[in-house]
Amino acid sequence: MRRQAVLLAFVLLAFAGAARAQQAMLVLDGSASMWGRLDGRAKIDVAREAVAALMVRWPAERPIGLMTYGHRRTQDCADVELLRAPAADAGGMAALARGIVPRGRTPLAEAVRQAAAALGAAGGSIILVTDGIETCHPDPCAVAQDIARSGVRLVVHTVAFALTDPAALAQLRCMAEATGGRAMTARDAAELAAGLDRAAEAPVPGPRHAAPRAEPVPQPSLIVTLRLCPSCDPMTGDASIVVRRGEEVVATGGDPFGRFFDLPAADYTVTVEAGLFTRGPVPVTLQAGRPGRAEIVLDAGWLVGEVRSEPSDEDVTGRVRLEWHAGAAAPEGQPRAAHAQGTGPSFLVPAGTHRMVAGIGNATGAAEADVAAGEVVMLRVPIRFGALALRREGFGSDTAHVAVTTADEASTPIYDDRPTGERVEIPLAPGSYRVMVDQEERRASTVVTIAAEGTTEATLQPQE
Repeated sequence: MRRQAVLLAFVLLAFAGAARAQQAMLVLDGSASMWGRLDGRAKIDVAREAVAALMVRWPAERPIGLMTYGHRRTQDCADVELLRAPAADAGGMAALARGIVPRGRTPLAEAVRQAAAALGAAGGSIILVTDGIETCHPDPCAVAQDIARSGVRLVVHTVAFALTDPAALAQLRCMAEATGGRAMTARDAAELAAGLDRAAEAPVPGPRHAAPRAEPVPQPSLIVTLRLCPSCDPMTGDASIVVRRGEEVVATGGDPFGRFFDLPAADYTVTVEAGLFTRGPVPVTLQAGRPGRAEIVLDAGWLVGEVRSEPSDEDVTGRVRLEWHAGAAAPEGQPRAAHAQGTGPSFLVPAGTHRMVAGIGNATGAAEADVAAGEVVMLRVPIRFGALALRREGFGSDTAHVAVTTADEASTPIYDDRPTGERVEIPLAPGSYRVMVDQEERRASTVVTIAAEGTTEATLQPQE
């Protein structure tokens, strides 16, 4: 009996080790809708961080690969790319994820099919992260069923990220159930991290549903769909739907993808408020027992800023202020300027010419771009700045007042504050400046020169 127990424990240990080393393929959404915001941040930024955190926890001996879709072309259902074949040591995965620039469509079925092919006869697990419904293949669940029937030991886990559309959720659930995988939803960054962990800890298939079908979605009385251009996929995030009956607002929706409304039969208008512009109103008549549909084309695209420090071309987007400015032809009553929300450098803008302005300290940089409907434009904004690293000694306080002006002292202070700590770093445009420190009767000043991407050290002590 003891010998049998030891043998069983050895078998279970060997199985656990094999499962731990089972290869996996992460399929990360690169479609244009990933520029939509979640808690003030672009969804793609949240996803990149979640991938980076997962890779820190990923077992070094377990092979992992990365595939994405929709990241190179705007209207191409064949835009699927294997960025990394499964390999041990997850180093480099986070950098690959950071390089994904969302642009196009959502070919889920083709991405999963190619991921299965990349895993090969050895099988493994596919972890699919998406914020939208399949927009290229008529039946992605059928592709998952084909994988299950192939005899390869392969499981598909799905993570619906910031996705509420019942048809999309049913589609993803069906793909997971067909292969014995897990179907998870993630409403925010924490739930995305948890969903990825749950998928990672299930490397082998669970019970499979012999013939799963995406359950029917109850038909609402009104379905509103938004598109950036007439041929674009339905969009998610960054716009709110307002439904009115006469002058009365009867319903609103902050997540406009396939948004469902249950309203009585009547005449309504639908308006879209997208922050920097509005569209509508569009009239729609609802009849009893028949769903009504309103499809609104926004004639808009994404403008994504990428701020680069000169002369090194270092990416400093996360360190600077970033503003959008409307082109000359902006309609009256629409916003003329806006700050980037949260940490995201992306703006949903009407088709046309737009300007982005970056700033840090008194340094600024600007660039313009034309954005077509349905397009994602990455705009490089150059900026030149350095830093003053100032130490204050002998002032009797680590909050002594600091003022910085141009060297002639005639201008309004560029910097005027009581920073804490002995050493303070102040970003400045290249040039000459007068720096002054005072605390009660103690004063000191000096002139410094700031070079682009340089740090000028200065120490000030009270003058006798």
